[in-house]
Parts: sequence; structure tokens; C-alpha cells
Amino acid sequence: MKETPALEPLDRRVVAALLAHPRCRVSALAAAVGTSAPTVSRRLSALFEQQRIRVVSVIDQQRAGYGFAVFLRLRCVPGASGDVARAVAQWPESGYVSVVGGDLDCTAQLHVGSTKHLMSLLNDRLTTVRGVISSSTSKIIRRYSTPHGWYGGLVPDGALASLRSERLDHWTEDGQVQQRGLDELDQALVDLLAHDGRRTWRDLGARLGIQPATARRRVETLMTSGLLRLRTVVQPAVIGQPVVASLWLRVTPARLEAVGRTLAAHPNVLNIAATTGLTNLSGEIAVPDDDALYSFLTDEVGRLPGVAAVDVSDGLQVIKRASLIFDTEHPERIGDEVRAG
Repeated sequence: MKETPALEPLDRRVVAALLAHPRCRVSALAAAVGTSAPTVSRRLSALFEQQRIRVVSVIDQQRAGYGFAVFLRLRCVPGASGDVARAVAQWPESGYVSVVGGDLDCTAQLHVGSTKHLMSLLNDRLTTVRGVISSSTSKIIRRYSTPHGWYGGLVPDGALASLRSERLDHWTEDGQVQQRGLDELDQALVDLLAHDGRRTWRDLGARLGIQPATARRRVETLMTSGLLRLRTVVQPAVIGQPVVASLWLRVTPARLEAVGRTLAAHPNVLNIAATTGLTNLSGEIAVPDDDALYSFLTDEVGRLPGVAAVDVSDGLQVIKRASLIFDTEHPERIGDEVRAG
């Protein structure tokens, strides 16, 4: 496996702006990074062609009331963690899978339809994965931030505010969700945007035999309702943040909300959520180097009242993000989604 190469500074800024607003107009991206629209268009085309980035749209299953999410933590026999992670990555229920160092060997985030579904995964499917020594799960009971709002701290405040002001989808976890069902046309639009979240209204309309205005109205309604969410998928190392770590915190219950919201506001935190279990706050961070990780742990986490204990798992190789599996030999390249059936 090769080390993930970082992009040059201009490309990093372009990707960071796209993280802040995945469907942003090229002209607005250019204004945010301080270059011309043709330059941004050319750089984006190359990055998409190289499979360094992808924009996807997803129905927020948890917000829509379709089941719940859990963290799965695995310990493996020596030398088996990579094979175990790749096996779990093939499960359509796994959205995120990583090989890690420290007390654990593999972590994953799963979305299941019910407790019975989870039990089936643990008792039937996981037991067939060779190399697993032990497992534990913790249910996500409140999300404070998700990768939908992550931008790596690489966009100036003014440009960030401008980009986010144009987003119709919910990039924070605070918005109220308007419950509504999806009809056949809604689902067809969602399926197309799941592969390419930047498809034009004209392209969507042509593929489904509808007017572009109809496609736009349907998609924007799903976005503003909080059900359809956008995300730019990229390995943090590509934008110069190769040190990735999973965080497992034990926080006094009375301080859980305050600590969760404080960490959610940190630009290098990809996600943070309250969970069941001995550690009740879990998440992921990406920073440029070990010194930055040390500073985060000591200066940011260490000063927060209520934090009783912190465990850190080094991210050795992220196998899967946003349900997309990365290339084994070239871990910056994004592959295909694993679907059920």
C-alpha cells in the first residue's frame, strides 16, 4: 500500500470549499479560493477523474427514522485486521470501516433497521469473519456533528459563511426534519445523486424523462426537509491532514451535551456523537501531524470540564467512508458503493 499523496495548496483549497458546499457553483468556489472559474473547473475535473473526490447525496436514515447507527469495535488476531476490515466493508450496513492501532484493531459504523437486525449481524454474519477475537458495540443516541459539515479548517471564516449560506441541505445536526415519504420519482432522483451529487438539473431531467424544473423542485424539497444531505468524500490525507484518529471519551453525563457541542465546533473534528457504553462520546479527528493531535488532546479536550478519560485509536487505514470503499493499493482513490443484494 502506498502513502496517500497530498494535493498542492490550491487544490486543497478547492476541495475544502467543496466540502463546505458540495453542490456549489464553480463561480462561487472560485471566489472562495481566490482564483478564476476556469481554473477551478479544470482542477475539479482532474480530481474527479483521478477519483480523489466524490460528491454524494444520501437520505439520512437516522433522521428519517429508519433504524439506528452503532459503532462496532473489533479485536483481531495478529495480522488479520486488514482482512477483517475488508470483510466488514463488504457489508451494505457499514458506512465507515477503518484499521486502527492501540487497544483496538478495527472500527466500523453500522446502520441497522432494528435490534433484531443488529443481533443477526453480530451472531450470524460477524461470526463467519475469520480473525475476530472479540467485539463490542455502542449505539449512537445523539449526533453533534457529522462529515456533512466538515471542511478541515481550510476555508476562511468569511468564505465559509458565504458558501454555507447557499446550502439548502442540512450541514449541521440542529435542523428540524420534516417527515415525508419518498415516492418513485423521489427515489429515482436520490439514486442518481447517490452516485454523483453534482448532476445538473438538466441531466437529472433527461435521465428520468422529466423537466429540469421538476427535478430541481423535488430535490430541493428533500434537501430543505432535512432528509437529503450532501457530502464531499475525500481522504483527509489528500488535503494535508494525514493523522486520523478515533476518539473514545468518558464524560460526566451532566457535561455530555456541552463537551459534545464544543468538540463538534472544532474544524478538525469529522464527527462526534453521544453513545451508550463505558465511553459515551465517540468521534474522529484529522490533523496535519502528531504535534497537532497532541495539542488537540491537551489544549482542547484536556481543558473541558467533565472529561474523565480519553482513549485514542490511531487511524492506520480507512477502508470505507460514506459507504464507498477506497482502493487498497492507492488509498486516496474512491471506489464504488456496496449495496444490498
